[in-house]
Amino acid sequence: MATKLENNDLEIAHFNNFRKHIPRSGTMCQKTLDHLLKIGVIQVSTAFEHALARAGGHDLVSKDCGDLIKDGVYSDAKLSTVRINGYGRSYSAPITNIFNKKGSLRVQIYERIQEQFYYFVIPHRAYKHIPRSSNIDIPFELDGTPRTTNHWWKWQVDSFKVLATK
Repeated sequence: MATKLENNDLEIAHFNNFRKHIPRSGTMCQKTLDHLLKIGVIQVSTAFEHALARAGGHDLVSKDCGDLIKDGVYSDAKLSTVRINGYGRSYSAPITNIFNKKGSLRVQIYERIQEQFYYFVIPHRAYKHIPRSSNIDIPFELDGTPRTTNHWWKWQVDSFKVLATK
């Protein structure tokens, strides 16, 4: 799927947050990489899977049931950006396409007002009941502050490294 130009800055923010974990990223020409990001050539979600695999010691499988596997256990890599919805009444990060997943969801969320990243490892048992037509929504206040009273926040982890290894 192509990146819409209007979302490119968000994709670049996500990429820059995990770029150091991409295999051999230190040997790449950073100016070329930045140019490819700017024109939308790099598939950021695939790069995220590679970064998680490297940082967490997973094998990359990219199947419908999960993107990563370690010790026979699947997990899925998800990127999300917080967005306004409900005609400006709510602000949340949607986690979509979760129905066929068999393991934990490893989620990086970018909150654009405060320019912060949040990480979640959501176990399969916490979302397996959600129907195909629904998503997970991680809520925030309209000013970008996390709404940590919502039950999804109990799956938050502290860093990309924990996201990759937990």
